[in-house]
Amino acid sequence: MRKIYLFFLLLCTQFFFAQFTENDIKFWVGTGSKKAYFIVDFNDNNTPKSYAWGYRFDTDNLNMEDMINAIVAADSKIEVDIPTGFLSTINYNHHTSSIDDYWISWSGPSAENMTWNQGVGYTMLVDGNWYGVAYGMDNMYSPPSTPVPAYNSDWYTSSQITNWIGTGNNQSLVVIDFGTDNTTGNANSFVFGIKYNGNITAEQALQLIKSQASYLSFTTTNNQVSDLSLNTFSGTGNWKLYKGNDLSSWQKKADLSQIELNNNSWLGLSFGERRPFTPTEASNATLSVASVNKKLSFNIYPNPTSDFIQIETTENLKEINIYSSLGQKVMTSQEKKINVKSLNAGVYWMEIKTKNGSTVHKIVKK
Repeated sequence: MRKIYLFFLLLCTQFFFAQFTENDIKFWVGTGSKKAYFIVDFNDNNTPKSYAWGYRFDTDNLNMEDMINAIVAADSKIEVDIPTGFLSTINYNHHTSSIDDYWISWSGPSAENMTWNQGVGYTMLVDGNWYGVAYGMDNMYSPPSTPVPAYNSDWYTSSQITNWIGTGNNQSLVVIDFGTDNTTGNANSFVFGIKYNGNITAEQALQLIKSQASYLSFTTTNNQVSDLSLNTFSGTGNWKLYKGNDLSSWQKKADLSQIELNNNSWLGLSFGERRPFTPTEASNATLSVASVNKKLSFNIYPNPTSDFIQIETTENLKEINIYSSLGQKVMTSQEKKINVKSLNAGVYWMEIKTKNGSTVHKIVKK
């Protein structure tokens, strides 16, 4: 019976791990036609404790250390020390490691099928393979646990806020994420900037926003957000709570009583399992865009594409912007036929602006 139970437990563990795939990765580093995937499991008491990045490359004879160094160069929140080809320490936001224990390195054909390797400086990259490191000899027989997609702290900063709510010497951002609309591909995440003196609780922060933004409404029950709406967006139940200092450092919190904001700290609320994602500044106008989008009609083809994107519409186009999966603008046009040959393969977001509003569409470059 014990053997059957252990086998069932292992099977379930692998099943849930297998749910994290390439499509879940949000933070890609490098360019090229080849791909590798990197997981760091800190095995600490923080939630989350394990993160994943994607790496694109073309050069041969690259190893894990090359991939890690490229990720470090792209993310200012990561510090590593690899003195002799073996990972010594890695720090990421509030996650820290020391030389009191060891990092075990892993690799394999999939996230749920990795084994020990020869060390980050001696393990060569193979196109399509997964690589990982997990901290602690106590976990030497356990590969990196199921990760969350790493975010970049630069995807949104307080300097992008144009209208602050409240007054005071301290400031915080409040990100409210309703999840992605699978019909349009819109990541419906919105942010408010607030100013105050001293420290305030999470509920006080929401009340401050509500006092000056009538389009925000929320209800709390037993220290949980049970209902929240922003103009045309709403969610009842299942609101997850987070605190951090930027998009890359969210830590999940059990209830509102665990969150107190001080200068430069962030509050996050997510309707679903995703940590609050790259937001748009909230305003009555931006939150009403969903109702405008319903009136706009576009036919975009071919999608996926390798050469051109054609837009068919009776609308008068003002501007078309194409953004990478990291939120970086990579192309601007006023034409209905756009040459995208120069773009790397991957997922992009096309923002179409007309005199009647704007809409965002997901496109795939082959």
